[in-house]
Amino acid sequence: MLLLLRVILYSIAIPALIIAICISLSTSNKTITIPQWQLTSADIQRAKKILHANQHSADQVVSLSLSERDLNIACAYLLNLYTDSQSLVKLSTNYLSFQLRFTLPNNLFGRYLDIQFQLYIPPYQAPKIKNLQLGQMTIADAYAGFLIDKAIQHTRLNQYLNLLRQNLKEIHLTSGQLRIKYQLPIQASAKIQSLLTPNIDERALNQYQETLDKTLLKHDAKWRLSLSEILQPLFQLAQQRSTAANAIEENQVVIFIANRYVNNYPRSGNKNKQRKTIPYYPASLYKRTDMAQHFMWSASLSASGSSYLAHLIGVEKELNDAKHGSGFSFIDLAADRAGVKFGEYATANPTQALKIQKKMAHITNYRAFMPEIRDLPENLNVQAFQIQYKSTYSSKYQSVLQKIDQRISACEIYQ
Repeated sequence: MLLLLRVILYSIAIPALIIAICISLSTSNKTITIPQWQLTSADIQRAKKILHANQHSADQVVSLSLSERDLNIACAYLLNLYTDSQSLVKLSTNYLSFQLRFTLPNNLFGRYLDIQFQLYIPPYQAPKIKNLQLGQMTIADAYAGFLIDKAIQHTRLNQYLNLLRQNLKEIHLTSGQLRIKYQLPIQASAKIQSLLTPNIDERALNQYQETLDKTLLKHDAKWRLSLSEILQPLFQLAQQRSTAANAIEENQVVIFIANRYVNNYPRSGNKNKQRKTIPYYPASLYKRTDMAQHFMWSASLSASGSSYLAHLIGVEKELNDAKHGSGFSFIDLAADRAGVKFGEYATANPTQALKIQKKMAHITNYRAFMPEIRDLPENLNVQAFQIQYKSTYSSKYQSVLQKIDQRISACEIYQ
């Protein structure tokens, strides 16, 4: 009997030990430098054009010729839609080399997962994974493809890649370009778009939308609609619906619904016809609709796991406004950063998700989550910005960001 017990314990302990060793070897707390692609507004548009190339070409052959920069732009944009990551793609004869670093949730082993591999693309043959490294572990080529497939099998990114893989007609490397041809059926176009947007439970979405509609019907048209009037009842419903197991998902739905309304994005489906009697009031923060729009857009992107992308797009928009628009605005940028903080906090972990629900369900005004920022500089053209701050890397510019972040962190809901 004792021998049998030992055999059972060993059979449990040995695989667990092997798994623990593998995880510890594949993860790390070491800081490494992967060249960070600073995506400009034009880069982001280029990434969308690459990833959504089939949008206006359903059931037609799509041909793409991608440079090394194109590949890095698309990879950085796509991965940051799903998780906090860094990436580097290098193009050489018959090979694409990938260096990826993913930031992991808090754990006992390491903060980062580092993955390196090469995609071998021989002429007129199917691509193959070679030289796969997970942290300090080197994986034999015979198992590399299997492991990569398993790593993304249960993610929505896998569905996106499978659609392209199943409908791929041609892929080859030539003259420093990756050339791809694929043809997606008409019904796949809508599926591609849905895979690149947050996964929302339709029943929950409808319940939150009904709550928002009731709020709008009760609003006095003589007064501005405060963003807090939208968020407070939605989080009240989230608190009623949530447990530790689903609080994060409920908060994501709240933020998605609020952002869709505040930024006036169209809804899909026949229910649009039923909503003609629901009034639309622009939401505001400190009597400014642009602040509410910046806040909710950034919160939505952050809640979906794309904080880095939200920060990056926010800065690029202001730099572009300095050249061609209303000027660089630290007020807009502060609203972006406040939205990112809000989205991160609401979805960081179940405890914080429940905590923010409780506080947001009882707020009386927007100052609970949005500090006073109207004293910050704005309307700066390129020359004025460069004279005062030189660049976004200067100590003076960074000190303004630090002041903004301190004000945001002092808000009631984060205490």
